[in-house]
Amino acid sequence: MTFEWQTPPWQRHVDCTYMVVTLTDAGDQIGMAASAVRGDDATEALADLLMGPGSAASTAAVLQPDLIGVVVREGVDELWLTRPPIQVDAKDTVGVWDVTVDAPPNEELTWFSPTDTRRLLAQLQDRYGAT
Repeated sequence: MTFEWQTPPWQRHVDCTYMVVTLTDAGDQIGMAASAVRGDDATEALADLLMGPGSAASTAAVLQPDLIGVVVREGVDELWLTRPPIQVDAKDTVGVWDVTVDAPPNEELTWFSPTDTRRLLAQLQDRYGAT
């Protein structure tokens, strides 16, 4: 992947523009970690999470086998930070989690599977080095 940005999102001195919620399988419950991040689109927002300040914890979570996926939402919302409106149901017959987001139809949401997330992390680390 070629990154089109001139300055990576984690090196920009701008306000956060997206919300990112990392979903993990914590055994008898689903773990959700919400963060406000920078970027001009969902991929840049995920890149900021993976490479920006505090990214060591995010990177560690992404590399764990219990990662369900990452939801990226345009705009910063305090309710999303404290209680993301995300419902995770049981896995289907092929082992894919059923994830539902209770959001208005005009709200921009992007889903990154564990494979997509890990692929982006590998590409970022290949290009910019490990965090």
